[in-house]
Amino acid sequence: MYIFGLVLFAISFGLIGFGVFTTLVRSEKKKGRISLVVGTVLLITTFVMYTYFPSASGEDQITVESVAVTEAENGAYRCSVTETDYNGLTYHYEAATEKDAEAFCDQFEVGKEYTISFEYDLDTEEYTLVELKGQE
Repeated sequence: MYIFGLVLFAISFGLIGFGVFTTLVRSEKKKGRISLVVGTVLLITTFVMYTYFPSASGEDQITVESVAVTEAENGAYRCSVTETDYNGLTYHYEAATEKDAEAFCDQFEVGKEYTISFEYDLDTEEYTLVELKGQE
Protein backbone atom coordinates (compact mmCIF):
# COMPACT_ATOMS: atom_id res chain seq x y z
CA MET A 1 0.00 0.00 0.00
CA TYR A 2 2.86 2.36 0.83
CA ILE A 3 4.68 1.75 -2.48
CA PHE A 4 1.40 2.07 -4.39
CA GLY A 5 0.83 5.48 -2.77
CA LEU A 6 4.33 6.65 -3.71
CA VAL A 7 3.77 5.57 -7.31
CA LEU A 8 0.46 7.49 -7.42
CA PHE A 9 2.17 10.58 -6.01
CA ALA A 10 4.91 10.34 -8.64
CA ILE A 11 2.42 9.95 -11.49
CA SER A 12 0.23 12.81 -10.28
CA PHE A 13 3.19 15.19 -9.83
CA GLY A 14 4.45 14.21 -13.30
CA LEU A 15 1.07 14.94 -14.87
CA ILE A 16 0.77 18.26 -13.03
CA GLY A 17 4.29 19.20 -14.07
CA PHE A 18 3.58 18.30 -17.69
CA GLY A 19 0.35 20.31 -17.59
CA VAL A 20 2.04 23.40 -16.16
CA PHE A 21 4.91 23.13 -18.67
CA THR A 22 2.64 22.79 -21.71
CA THR A 23 0.42 25.61 -20.46
CA LEU A 24 3.40 27.96 -20.03
CA VAL A 25 4.96 27.02 -23.35
CA ARG A 26 1.55 27.33 -25.02
CA SER A 27 1.85 24.15 -26.99
CA GLU A 28 -0.83 21.49 -26.93
CA LYS A 29 -3.10 23.41 -24.56
CA LYS A 30 -5.78 20.70 -24.56
CA LYS A 31 -3.37 17.95 -23.47
CA GLY A 32 -1.91 20.26 -20.84
CA ARG A 33 -5.27 21.05 -19.30
CA ILE A 34 -6.31 17.40 -19.33
CA SER A 35 -3.09 16.35 -17.62
CA LEU A 36 -3.53 19.11 -15.00
CA VAL A 37 -7.04 17.88 -14.18
CA VAL A 38 -6.07 14.19 -14.14
CA GLY A 39 -2.95 14.90 -12.06
CA THR A 40 -4.93 16.93 -9.54
CA VAL A 41 -7.60 14.23 -9.26
CA LEU A 42 -4.92 11.55 -8.73
CA LEU A 43 -3.20 13.69 -6.10
CA ILE A 44 -6.43 14.21 -4.17
CA THR A 45 -7.30 10.50 -4.51
CA THR A 46 -3.92 9.52 -3.09
CA PHE A 47 -4.34 11.83 -0.09
CA VAL A 48 -7.83 10.46 0.55
CA MET A 49 -6.62 6.87 0.12
CA TYR A 50 -4.36 7.18 3.16
CA THR A 51 -7.32 8.37 5.21
CA TYR A 52 -9.63 5.45 4.47
CA PHE A 53 -7.24 2.52 4.18
CA PRO A 54 -5.18 1.24 7.09
CA SER A 55 -1.47 1.42 6.47
CA ALA A 56 -0.82 -1.94 8.10
CA SER A 57 -2.95 -4.90 8.94
CA GLY A 58 -2.27 -8.51 9.69
CA GLU A 59 -1.89 -11.14 12.34
CA ASP A 60 0.54 -11.21 15.24
CA GLN A 61 1.33 -13.38 18.23
CA ILE A 62 1.33 -11.43 21.47
CA THR A 63 1.97 -12.15 25.12
CA VAL A 64 -0.52 -10.18 27.22
CA GLU A 65 0.93 -7.90 29.89
CA SER A 66 -2.26 -6.11 30.94
CA VAL A 67 -5.94 -5.81 30.03
CA ALA A 68 -8.16 -2.83 30.87
CA VAL A 69 -11.57 -1.42 30.00
CA THR A 70 -11.77 2.37 29.71
CA GLU A 71 -14.27 4.89 28.46
CA ALA A 72 -13.25 6.50 25.16
CA GLU A 73 -13.66 10.18 24.29
CA ASN A 74 -16.64 9.56 22.01
CA GLY A 75 -18.71 7.79 24.69
CA ALA A 76 -17.82 4.29 23.52
CA TYR A 77 -15.89 1.82 25.66
CA ARG A 78 -12.44 0.51 24.90
CA CYS A 79 -10.74 -2.76 25.71
CA SER A 80 -6.99 -2.07 25.80
CA VAL A 81 -4.63 -5.03 25.57
CA THR A 82 -0.94 -4.32 26.21
CA GLU A 83 1.68 -6.83 25.13
CA THR A 84 5.10 -7.54 26.60
CA ASP A 85 6.87 -7.58 23.23
CA TYR A 86 7.65 -4.39 21.26
CA ASN A 87 8.06 -2.25 24.41
CA GLY A 88 4.47 -2.52 25.63
CA LEU A 89 2.51 -1.93 22.43
CA THR A 90 -1.21 -1.44 23.14
CA TYR A 91 -4.05 -2.71 20.95
CA HIS A 92 -7.54 -1.22 21.31
CA TYR A 93 -10.97 -2.72 20.71
CA GLU A 94 -13.92 -0.31 20.73
CA ALA A 95 -17.42 -1.39 21.71
CA ALA A 96 -20.69 0.50 22.08
CA THR A 97 -21.38 -0.70 25.62
CA GLU A 98 -19.23 -1.41 28.64
CA LYS A 99 -20.61 -4.95 28.78
CA ASP A 100 -19.41 -5.70 25.23
CA ALA A 101 -15.94 -4.30 25.96
CA GLU A 102 -15.66 -6.35 29.15
CA ALA A 103 -16.83 -9.48 27.31
CA PHE A 104 -14.07 -8.98 24.74
CA CYS A 105 -11.45 -8.30 27.43
CA ASP A 106 -12.47 -11.41 29.36
CA GLN A 107 -11.05 -13.53 26.54
CA PHE A 108 -7.51 -12.45 27.49
CA GLU A 109 -5.47 -13.62 30.49
CA VAL A 110 -2.28 -11.92 31.62
CA GLY A 111 0.87 -13.86 30.73
CA LYS A 112 -0.66 -16.03 28.01
CA GLU A 113 0.07 -15.95 24.27
CA TYR A 114 -2.60 -15.17 21.69
CA THR A 115 -2.83 -14.82 17.94
CA ILE A 116 -4.68 -11.63 17.03
CA SER A 117 -5.76 -9.81 13.90
CA PHE A 118 -5.02 -6.06 13.91
CA GLU A 119 -5.07 -2.87 11.82
CA TYR A 120 -2.90 0.21 12.22
CA ASP A 121 -4.65 3.54 11.66
CA LEU A 122 -2.33 6.19 10.26
CA ASP A 123 -4.53 9.11 11.37
CA THR A 124 -4.87 8.18 15.04
CA GLU A 125 -1.55 6.28 15.15
CA GLU A 126 -3.20 3.44 17.07
CA TYR A 127 -3.43 -0.30 16.64
CA THR A 128 -7.01 -1.57 16.48
CA LEU A 129 -7.68 -5.11 17.61
CA VAL A 130 -9.97 -6.66 15.00
CA GLU A 131 -10.42 -10.16 16.41
CA LEU A 132 -8.88 -12.84 18.56
CA LYS A 133 -7.76 -15.68 16.30
CA GLY A 134 -6.66 -18.19 18.94
CA GLN A 135 -4.74 -18.95 22.09
CA GLU A 136 -1.32 -20.62 22.02
